[in-house]
Amino acid sequence: MVPLKLIAKGGSVILVARCPKCHASYKRILTLSDKKGWLSMLSRPFFQCDVCGTPNEDNYVIADSWQYDRVKTVTVCKNCRKKRAKVASKILWTDIVKTVKGPSEPPAPEPSWTAGPKCSSCDAPIRSGAIFCSNCGSTVEEKKEAVPSAAPPKEHICPTCHEEYDEGSIFCSVCGQELVCDKCGAAIREGALFCTSCGDAVTKGELSE
Repeated sequence: MVPLKLIAKGGSVILVARCPKCHASYKRILTLSDKKGWLSMLSRPFFQCDVCGTPNEDNYVIADSWQYDRVKTVTVCKNCRKKRAKVASKILWTDIVKTVKGPSEPPAPEPSWTAGPKCSSCDAPIRSGAIFCSNCGSTVEEKKEAVPSAAPPKEHICPTCHEEYDEGSIFCSVCGQELVCDKCGAAIREGALFCTSCGDAVTKGELSE
């Protein structure tokens, strides 16, 4: 009997297994407090292929978990070349590895996305580039950085020195450019040499060096 799933829930452990000879599936409920009794019998078979029974202790990779407290392994069997996936609760995974490989085996690495952003609906971690939450299926909201609002445009700009002047000014206080005709009060067009209303000569501004 080859375990496919070992999921701890409360004080119990759900075991889903498959026979590599007859390919019949089994589901059993184990007691977590009796772990020492059944762990030694299930640890080594956990790394066996459930199709042909070949051991694959050193022939698996840890894939991203789809639950926070579970470890998913994927194996391509060395014998039959079938790709198989198995799942175990993290609290059981550490004990399984220690039983098979000894205490020097490092614990399973945390999924790389656990420290990333979280789902706004269920607070589950969101992996990088995900469009939907793997826990509740909600659409991932892309957070956009706030763009600072642009400064309001200046309303009155001197055509010579490009400094802002107060509304109603006749001459620019910076360069002396005539802004409104001092004779008839008409607006001076940019670049004009004479007032288009009365013909009076326009006083041009002078830029200081």
